[in-house]
Amino acid sequence: MGLEVCLYSDKISKAQDMIAEIRPGLTENRPIYETILHIYSDGALIETNLADLKELLAHKTLKIHKTNGKTFKECVNNLLDSFPELTSAKGILRYYEVAPDFDWQECEKAEIMLGDALTQGVYGWEPDFWTLFENKDLETACRLTMIIAN
Repeated sequence: MGLEVCLYSDKISKAQDMIAEIRPGLTENRPIYETILHIYSDGALIETNLADLKELLAHKTLKIHKTNGKTFKECVNNLLDSFPELTSAKGILRYYEVAPDFDWQECEKAEIMLGDALTQGVYGWEPDFWTLFENKDLETACRLTMIIAN
C-alpha cells in the first residue's frame, strides 16, 4: 500500500485498509480503532499522514488516554499527572477537540511543553503526530485524546 497523500474522504478507508493489513485484530479494540479513524476523518485542522499510522501500528502495545481542561496546558498537565507512563512512550498519535475560537499559540505552547516532558532515546520516537478538531458543543475549552505506543 502506498503512503501517497490522499483526500480526506479517502483517509478513513485507507486507514481501515492499513489496519486490516498490519494489525487486523485491532478492530476488536473499539476505543483505539475508533480513535484512529477519527484522527483520519474530515475536519482535521492539521493535515494527517498515513505514514504516521503505519509507524504506530508497528508497535506491539497501544493504549488510549483522554483528558480535558480549561486550557491546552491544563490538558497536557492533567495527562502527564494521570499517566506518568506517558513519558516513556515510543510513539504518540493525538488530537485535541477545541472550541472554534481557540488560540493556536496556546496550543503550540502546550505541545512544546509535552515534547519537553517526554523521554526520548538516542533514536527519538515515532510517530509523534497531533491534530485538532473544532467542536462547537464542547463543554470545556479543550479535550485531548492520545493513542500511546509502548
